[in-house]
Amino acid sequence: MSKLSKKRFLESHSSFPNFHKKLLKQGDVEWSLLKENPEDYYAADSGSVPGMIYYEDTVSFAKKHHLQILQILEDFESDCGRLENKPSSTDEVQYFNWLSWFAWESMMGEILSFLDK
Repeated sequence: MSKLSKKRFLESHSSFPNFHKKLLKQGDVEWSLLKENPEDYYAADSGSVPGMIYYEDTVSFAKKHHLQILQILEDFESDCGRLENKPSSTDEVQYFNWLSWFAWESMMGEILSFLDK
């Protein structure tokens, strides 16, 4: 099972390992739980990611890592097409909350692929 370790994910599968390490720390979900039931921690509306429940947490995280998240978003849209219905940057809380959750769900997609789920 060590082949499915967080370290291995970050070293060999993550497209943004340094950022994903910070994002995993922010989410505050034990790797063993992510590994067992990753679908339970994927979506923003699950309420199961302790470090991403409150706006003060998500907004603060996205502000701190704004440029990195925008790069991930740009790469995603380059590969998959423009996302519709993104919050306007004029609504700061919704905008930064959305960016945090976009980053989390993007990373969780990579984790699901790594775990072959």
